[in-house]
Amino acid sequence: MKIYFVRHGETDMNKNNMFYGWYDADINEKGVAQAEELREAFREIHIDKIYSSDLTRAAHTAEIIADGRPVEKMPDLREMAYGIWENRTWESMTEADHELLKIWRYDWTNLTIPEGESFLGFYERVTRGLDQIIKENKGKHVLVVSHNGALSAMHCHLTGAGPKGFWNFNSKQGHYSAVWVSEKKLTYDCFNYPVCKKGE
Repeated sequence: MKIYFVRHGETDMNKNNMFYGWYDADINEKGVAQAEELREAFREIHIDKIYSSDLTRAAHTAEIIADGRPVEKMPDLREMAYGIWENRTWESMTEADHELLKIWRYDWTNLTIPEGESFLGFYERVTRGLDQIIKENKGKHVLVVSHNGALSAMHCHLTGAGPKGFWNFNSKQGHYSAVWVSEKKLTYDCFNYPVCKKGE
């Protein structure tokens, strides 16, 4: 099977460098334009099924690309829940938040953000969703629209990098990645292929 991975379009929270995972922001004008350009690119690409995180920014992006085709929304494909950091800027954080963030950056696999989700719990959830997609679509071509962190977890899972490889992947908005998956091997056709003029 072949899987195409797309990160949702830009949101105002991306633009303002805010922390958000489960906070349900929609894509902004630039994000809509990115999704529309991706829709044109995917007109020439055969897709059997489209999956999306159920959060609005990903689902809206997927629906624009789908152009009337059905989109299956999967909660397992959500971004990580950032708890007390949700919907906040770096500047709005307290000194205690900054200290906790420093610890999390170096020990993200073990620290659970207060009122949020543990990294390993997040990783297990996302990879479970990806495994379900792979199991249900043998020999097909699918599109997965999700979030930067969730996509990083998926790439770690596929490549065997595991949780420790999380920071080695960064999915850009307005780009897509494509990978062939079989029981015997894994082949990346591209990673962060630039589609959109407004992708950066």
